[in-house]
Amino acid sequence: MPPSGLSARRRRRAAVTSVRPHARIATLCFVQVLVALEYSIVNVTLPDLAARMQVGGVDLQWVLSGYAVALGAGLLAGGRLADSAGLRRVLLVGLAGFAVTSFAAAVVPTFWMLVACRVGQGAFAALATPAALAAVTTLFTGRARIRALSWWGAGASLGFAMGAVLGGVLNAAAGWRAVFVACAALSVTALVLVVRVIPPISASLTKPPDWIGAAQIGVVAASIVATCTSLARVGTRPLPVLLWFCAATAIAASVLVRRRRGTFTLVPAGFLGRRAILVANLAGAGAAAAGGSMVYFVTAFTQSALGWSPTASGLLLLPDAAAAAAGAQTAGALTARWGVARTTYLGMATIAAGMLTLAGPPVGGGAILWLVPGTCLVGYGLVLVGVVASIQASSTLGADEHGLSGGLLVTTQQFGVALGLALLSLAGQSVTGADSYRVALMAGAALAGGVCAILLSIRGRKPPEHSDPATVARDRHVGADAS
Repeated sequence: MPPSGLSARRRRRAAVTSVRPHARIATLCFVQVLVALEYSIVNVTLPDLAARMQVGGVDLQWVLSGYAVALGAGLLAGGRLADSAGLRRVLLVGLAGFAVTSFAAAVVPTFWMLVACRVGQGAFAALATPAALAAVTTLFTGRARIRALSWWGAGASLGFAMGAVLGGVLNAAAGWRAVFVACAALSVTALVLVVRVIPPISASLTKPPDWIGAAQIGVVAASIVATCTSLARVGTRPLPVLLWFCAATAIAASVLVRRRRGTFTLVPAGFLGRRAILVANLAGAGAAAAGGSMVYFVTAFTQSALGWSPTASGLLLLPDAAAAAAGAQTAGALTARWGVARTTYLGMATIAAGMLTLAGPPVGGGAILWLVPGTCLVGYGLVLVGVVASIQASSTLGADEHGLSGGLLVTTQQFGVALGLALLSLAGQSVTGADSYRVALMAGAALAGGVCAILLSIRGRKPPEHSDPATVARDRHVGADAS
């Protein structure tokens, strides 16, 4: 390469490495906002989409399920790929693919082509999400890492709220296709920002990933999410649920066989046995199961029982986004003062209180007096537990485990949302009318209590850090940084 080319490349690299940390945090959080926004922005377009493409309710669910299944299936593999191919490179590929599939979804002529595009969106989001989270835990350390993880946690709730409002506005103004055009434009914006402010991060995993293991985990994840999604639908026939469950069980058994033979290397031996990793993932999944489907039930209740418009239902979630930001910003200080365990229990109790509050509004005037505080409590608790789980998990990572940890943490949270939606929907189907939403939300509060009991039983055992001075020192360092 000519000297001028080398100097130009060096200048570009120097410009990227000299970017202020706040710009990097904002860029990586924008990726999180984008992925979360894609969940909620499509919900309000479904009636218009169904009318224009003439599809029924059962098939229409695949617009949502296709994205969720592909995302849940690919997160762990995406995280491990980020460790082996480089975080920035995988993040760029994920965002580029997300932009292309979003634009394709805006122009496809048939419904099932749209579903295929949604699957593609989920697959590329599965590359971008763990890579972005791993970049947060790699580029920042100490107090800066805790601040970055706090903003990262707020990004999901902000994305959900923005998606509900933006989707309603765009759908009313220009139809459902405009929603996907907006997603494509936001993806390109995120891509440009990553190129400009995120420095190259060399691959930390020298050996290639276990692609067979990645495929196995992907099929298991997809089958579990599809099983839970099928259970959540009213009137689902038992055969599809049984087939998905059998597929998940069979592939999970093959994973155990390869694990015993020592050929399953996607997740290193002993990784899930670490107390911090295990508890962080259980807490994140439990919180997601208890309160992650709150948006679904609140939106359905306000539109079907109260007669609100999609835009009004979306605006209801804006205070929730503010409460989530508060949860993210207080997580570090609370963890430093009370510790990981007590802060996690506080978050779960807040989720339970919020779900019980949401179960109380009457069908008529005054409902907003219950809905606003309820959504704020759930939003605060969800993000508080999520940020604390990220802080706890990142405190024990080696240099080649950031992508794996990020992929695993987001995967378990996705499982939690899918399982919670299925369980709460089944509980709600035991009654009819507006009471079905109340029963589902009360079931979410009970689930939060059950998760606390499980975490208490795990923490009640003698923790390994009592006999491991290195882990004790590391945990103390994390607590000191949080202050």
